[in-house]
Amino acid sequence: MNYLRNSVNGNAYKIVIIIILFFSAVNYGQVKTDVENPGNVFLSDFYSAVDDGITVAKSPLEFTQSDWVTVGIITAGTAALFTVDKSVRSFALSNQSGFNNVLFGIDRFYGSGYTPLLTAGIYGAGLFTGNEQIRKLGLYSSEALIFSGIITTALKVVIGRRRPYAGNSNLFFKPPQFFDNDYQSLPSGHTTVAFAVSTVMAKSIDNIYWKVLWYGAAGATALSRIYHNQHWVSDVFLGAAIGYYVGKFVVEINKTGSIDNASIRILPSVSFNGVGVSVWF
Repeated sequence: MNYLRNSVNGNAYKIVIIIILFFSAVNYGQVKTDVENPGNVFLSDFYSAVDDGITVAKSPLEFTQSDWVTVGIITAGTAALFTVDKSVRSFALSNQSGFNNVLFGIDRFYGSGYTPLLTAGIYGAGLFTGNEQIRKLGLYSSEALIFSGIITTALKVVIGRRRPYAGNSNLFFKPPQFFDNDYQSLPSGHTTVAFAVSTVMAKSIDNIYWKVLWYGAAGATALSRIYHNQHWVSDVFLGAAIGYYVGKFVVEINKTGSIDNASIRILPSVSFNGVGVSVWF
């Protein structure tokens, strides 16, 4: 029990550090001195999130021909990758090493159950400091995480695909699967969440380094799931597509209130606490 507690606390500690570092890098020059009641703002954001969720749920009814073509391409792409699932898995397993274990360790934190702490932390910081830009960044990334997570979870249950570590065949399906994690491989949940959050982050601020940072993190998470033999390459492809398009949709339906037009400068900074970077909005 003590070992479990220490393990959980250790992982939580690392996530808290990530959140603190993120906000330490953000310049709060736009924080309001007259902060609106956080409770009222939270309630308004909650209703807004519910409305966005309804919009996402109803969106297939309003798909254009172009949208259905995209769905067809994603479906066909996922099916096509079935042909290379085993070879990609063999390549990943044959390149296991200490260095790669560290390199692909990102999925323990990003895309995992700790990711909601990141989005909630961003939202909370914006809420209680009165910084509308940061608050909306946290709100939209949380929405994308939740909405895409629901879609992916439903597909996992309906498809019931066996994970690569549970068997050699990539064509073994046993639906429906409500509780057996060994048969919830398609799509990849970690990849979905990583791409959903990263897409909102990347599209909310117009800076190439910012975009590379977030999409790079999402891509590394997808690769790590293959490396750890948790998913087939087709699983992570579909998960990435779901996360990206849900994140993109959330940003688009909130366009007028987003921070899409915000500009930032990433600059080095030096203080008594050490050396780092500052993100200026």
